[in-house]
Amino acid sequence: MPELLRWEALYAVQQMDQWVRALEPHWIRGVISHLTTADTLLDATNAARLTRPHQSAVRTLENLQSAARAGYSEFSGITLIDQDVIDLRILGLRHSASGKRRHLPGRVDLRTVRQPWLRQALRHWVTTARPTTEDFKRTFHATTIASTALAQRADAGDDPAVLTFADATSAVDAFRVARRRDGTLYSSSFRRSLLGVFFQLIAYGRRCGTLDDLAGTFTRVPVEHVISVEEPNEDFIGKAIPKSVIRQLDAHLDTLGTGNTYGCRDIAPDARHLLYRTMYIVLRDTGRRPLEIVSLTRDCLETHNSQPTLTWDNHKRKRHRRRLPITTSTADAIRTWQACRDQLHLPAKGDRYLFPSLTPLSDAPYISSTYLSDALRLWADALPQLHAEGTDSRGQRLIFDRSLIYPYAFRHSYAQRHADAGTPVDVLRELMDHKSIAMTQRYYTVSLKRKSEAVAKLSAHVLDQHGHLSPSSSTAYEMRSVAVPYGGCTEPSNVKAGGQACPIRFQCAGCGFYRPDPSYLPAIEHHINELRADRETALAMGAAEFVTTALTAQITAYQQVIDRMHKHLGSLPASERAQIEEASTVLRKARAGDNHTLLPLTTARPKDPR
Repeated sequence: MPELLRWEALYAVQQMDQWVRALEPHWIRGVISHLTTADTLLDATNAARLTRPHQSAVRTLENLQSAARAGYSEFSGITLIDQDVIDLRILGLRHSASGKRRHLPGRVDLRTVRQPWLRQALRHWVTTARPTTEDFKRTFHATTIASTALAQRADAGDDPAVLTFADATSAVDAFRVARRRDGTLYSSSFRRSLLGVFFQLIAYGRRCGTLDDLAGTFTRVPVEHVISVEEPNEDFIGKAIPKSVIRQLDAHLDTLGTGNTYGCRDIAPDARHLLYRTMYIVLRDTGRRPLEIVSLTRDCLETHNSQPTLTWDNHKRKRHRRRLPITTSTADAIRTWQACRDQLHLPAKGDRYLFPSLTPLSDAPYISSTYLSDALRLWADALPQLHAEGTDSRGQRLIFDRSLIYPYAFRHSYAQRHADAGTPVDVLRELMDHKSIAMTQRYYTVSLKRKSEAVAKLSAHVLDQHGHLSPSSSTAYEMRSVAVPYGGCTEPSNVKAGGQACPIRFQCAGCGFYRPDPSYLPAIEHHINELRADRETALAMGAAEFVTTALTAQITAYQQVIDRMHKHLGSLPASERAQIEEASTVLRKARAGDNHTLLPLTTARPKDPR
């Protein structure tokens, strides 16, 4: 090779070694072999010299050229702070999730920030503060939004000395309406974050002296320049992965951790599969946050009264050494991985952790939660078709959206399983390690959308006292009736009193205003069993005949309600029966949620055996 090209290539390879996780000698040799006739690595025609260029070869050439270009700039006395196009790899910005160096192409054109003074402040911040790549991306995005808003002012915001409070207000207004590329509004929390990082950049520039010329009137007033927090989404529990989908995922566990996942170069395929399988099982069965899973220690298992307990750290609330009861099967999965982990030769810095980092190049001692997320995404996308709960209008099973499968969703699933099973709200709060019980109660609440759909479906299948259909609109069903333990009641005074003024003391089966629907079948069957138990007790006590006669009449009346309901459901197509059952499940969860909110906020303690 020509001497200049040889020195350029050697220098560029040295710089690349600091950027990428692993050098690719094969592609480096391939690129170099096609450049032996070039004069310099920066020749614009070098890309055309590659014969049938592979994507990896093109990327390797771009990395070599970026490194050489940065070297020339440094040698010429041109610092990064003087450039409008900077390479985040040259700066050595790190990824906050795993601590690794940035290894993806990172050339950023700062000229999208139109005002020179604002662009200079951004350059100074990124070259001196050395933020993480995520922090830079968010700050750069926020600065671009503010720059666009200032450019629409009369003076275009080019002179920082003449900016006013009105200019600051216009920038804040731009954050209030910031939108994604698809035109949808960002969440209020993200818009608040963008607003905050922009004015943090302004404050940093003032502290460092780069914004000494910026007018003091260009400032943020906390009282006026705020973005209100929106109310929580009513479909909050929709983030939970349904139990039926989790069962489908469990059926394909043998493929989790295969393919091009993190660790494929570091440990054997069987060990890598067991690693991700164990993380998935712990994630699914314990409902811990992803970071809490990957940072589990090797001695995370304890036994109390012959029951396994998981010891974990709540990083979000800075509460450490928390304990969670787990099932024996979950503990067995952890022990299986522990036995395999003991046989692996891994970096010493991760000795303390159950899921250690697999490569010495990573600064974090344990596996990044990002790798767990990537593995789940790769696995879910490769699975056969997944089916959601319910059917469409033609009776076909609905397709489940795979994008809803991500690590944090399993935490919602864990909480929802307990809420549906009737776990008291205060107990679930302890299991979830929530600070506020209001957060836990959200899992007991079915979204208004799903509840409305369920009411609309069941309002057409309401029966009267004689077993005749008494359909009504969903609005009338909600407004003209009140839920009582074993159905709906349309008696006006009782409806007005919210179900607390029944004239005949809730002997529903004998009332002409009684309107049951299929969602009450389990409650009615349970009540019949209670009445039968009461009748047997009355007989054993030698109660008067009218007592047992009344109980028998109630049993007969409620049994007729069940028989009529089953007869009506049996006359419907199978697809419609499935939809009614799904709607019934939704309403039963809603009613259970209303009951749970009335539970005491302290866990009942066992009596002292003494």
